[in-house]
Formats: sequence, structure tokens, C-alpha cells
Amino acid sequence: MPGHVGSDYETLRPDFKVITDPYSGKDVLLVPAITPDVSVIHALQADAAGNLILDEKEDDFLLAQASRAVVASAEEIVDADTLRRAPYGVRLSEIYVTALVPAPGGAHPTACRGRYGIDDAHITEYLRLAGSDDTFRDYLRCYVFDLKDHGAYLAEVGLGALAA
Repeated sequence: MPGHVGSDYETLRPDFKVITDPYSGKDVLLVPAITPDVSVIHALQADAAGNLILDEKEDDFLLAQASRAVVASAEEIVDADTLRRAPYGVRLSEIYVTALVPAPGGAHPTACRGRYGIDDAHITEYLRLAGSDDTFRDYLRCYVFDLKDHGAYLAEVGLGALAA
């Protein structure tokens, strides 16, 4: 992890080690590898086999490769030829994907590049309601438990057009 040398990580995490990068000659912080049991990632596109196009600004491909199982949601499922012609994004092979779920709007309230931006108002509401167990229950009731399905969620947050 470049950029973290001299930070509190060195004190808080004795398993993190500072070494000299043999290529640049600069000190870097080494972090032990993790192997998540399950990772959930969101793709821009996928084909039915589970091949994904991921946003190149995210590290989801690294997370997927490190995980024992990967559940991927995707903005859209397309045929393999369309996926191969995707103009941008990182391709992740189906061999890393355990399950695939079509989920337009599935990155909400964060952004999905080229489709919708960050929903600042929703994130602000979430942060306010996540402050206590009682108010967090209100959030879950409003946005999870009381809604029929993902389409109802999209309608509730103003992205109903994506459900069509």
C-alpha cells in the first residue's frame, strides 16, 4: 500500500510491514493477503455465463479474484458478443463468479458510471438513520422490508425508469 508509510497503521497493525520496493526504491507498506468467504460486487454489464465488465475505477476484480465465492449483480445482462465489444471497463472471467443477479440500479445509492450518479440525499438520510438501532430499523423498514421487490425500491428512490 503506497502512501501509508509512517501512518498509524504501522502502530495499530503489527502484521503490516514496511519494505523497500525493489522497483521504485521507495518504502511501501505490505499488507497480508485476505481471502473473503463471499464478496458482493456490481458490474456494468454481464453475459449469461457470468463474465463481467467492471468499472475500471474500482478494485472489484481484485476482490473477486481473492474471494472464495462471488455474488455479482449487474446493471444489464447482454449477449457474449455485446460484452466483448464493451468500449470500456475491466473484464472479469466467469470462473470467478459464483452467482449472477440482474439488478439495474443495483449500485444505488452510490454511482454507476455512465448510468446514474451518487444519491447524496439518500446517503445523508442513511447516515442519519444508521446512528442508532431504532432509527436504523426505520431505514430498513422503509427501504428493505416494506418494499415488494427491487423494482419497488427503484421506484421509491426515484430510479423507477431503470426497472422497465
